Amino acid sequence: MGSGKSTLGALAAARCGVPFTDLDVEIERRAGTSVAAVFARDGEAGFRARELQALADLVPGRAPGAVLATGGGIVETAAALPLLRQWGRIVWLRADPVASVGRLGPASAGRPLLQGDWRARYEDRAARYAAWADAVVSTHPEPVEASLAALLAHSPFTAPPE
Repeated sequence: MGSGKSTLGALAAARCGVPFTDLDVEIERRAGTSVAAVFARDGEAGFRARELQALADLVPGRAPGAVLATGGGIVETAAALPLLRQWGRIVWLRADPVASVGRLGPASAGRPLLQGDWRARYEDRAARYAAWADAVVSTHPEPVEASLAALLAHSPFTAPPE
């Protein structure tokens, strides 16, 4: 949360002239309600099931080079990894967790996963992010343009790092 996935994903897609999909927005469209409402009604397990189904539905029809922003909790579902690998390169947008929550501002109040020990959740996920990622781009304290340039260096339109 707050690492810049939606912002940087949309900017990268626009810069490369390819489609952009925000998985949380797709889940909200399908559910007809907000992510927070899905969590409240179905719990995290219900949300993760919706997330995996949306990803599975999107992978076959994706456009070449399309950019996908997932929620930070995608790593909670091991079955998502092979689907993400089918989509393309996985880039972890790494940000300081305290700075990320600060970026959310007042919107952080409605985030269900910020309840309880969110720092421990971040640390637990960080190991999975590192294991899943083909590349890592730091988004804090770097300005958006620097993070975007680093992200574009890992796009499917450039050679992977040696």
